[in-house]
Amino acid sequence: MSKSPSPIPEGLVRGPFTHAAGREAGLSRARMRARDLRAPTYGVRDRAVGAVCFEGRVRAFALALPGDVAFSHVTAARVLGLPMPSTWLPTEPLDVMRDSTRPRIERHGVRSHRGLEHRCTCPVDSARVTDALDTWADLSTLFGLGDLVAAGDVLVGARHELRPKDLLRAAQDRTGRGAVRLREAAALVRVGAASPWESKARVAFARWRLPEPQLNLDLYDAWGRWLARPDFVWKEQRVVGEYDGDQHRTDRRAWQYERERRAGLEDEGWTYVEMTSLSLTGPRESAALRGRLTRLLL
Repeated sequence: MSKSPSPIPEGLVRGPFTHAAGREAGLSRARMRARDLRAPTYGVRDRAVGAVCFEGRVRAFALALPGDVAFSHVTAARVLGLPMPSTWLPTEPLDVMRDSTRPRIERHGVRSHRGLEHRCTCPVDSARVTDALDTWADLSTLFGLGDLVAAGDVLVGARHELRPKDLLRAAQDRTGRGAVRLREAAALVRVGAASPWESKARVAFARWRLPEPQLNLDLYDAWGRWLARPDFVWKEQRVVGEYDGDQHRTDRRAWQYERERRAGLEDEGWTYVEMTSLSLTGPRESAALRGRLTRLLL
């Protein structure tokens, strides 16, 4: 029967640790190679408990990277909680950035960038990341317009407390690849968007040259009773638009609530336009939505 590995010291069980920290705590090289530990990156060990997660991977690499490096681009966006077009996978490289005068980071599992001297940084937990504005601007070389606007809408929300004019200024300061898309996105960012798909819908409305809707506006009936707070409101045309995500399909109570709310709006003379992700991505469905909104609004 094989012998169980000796216990990990209390100070090392809460997260990844470097080889140096392990040796200082009394762990031998052989102990740090035991099966109950894994190596997220060279020079770092972590307990092999559960699936690898994004936060744990960032913490592990933060221990191994030089102090003059910051996480940037997609990695910084995930750390800052910006909406992303794809879910995280353990195979996704971590974006890191360093001053242009310093050597590039050569480490398996990272994607290296230069130009940190032109960015502001901030600490988030144990990681140093490019700040929200610079991260958003850097995403312009990787994101499409809809995803860039969705990220910008989050930045002007309550959590980040930036203003649309801050994003416009950041876009005007950028040159080179992605700069045109960044300025286009900054002009479309609005306060009040409630989800990434609502942001993408608004980009489609602009591309179709439709009037700009008001966002999440409370509507009342003739007696002053609250009716609804639709995603999109074209008040002059008495048209409302609602983006229905998967929760409306999988949650019966949410589905029933939406049906009752729609009936109340229609009873008060509002035209109700329902849309889903397919309405914005499917060629036939997108054309149908565009045609209906054009007839109702123009």
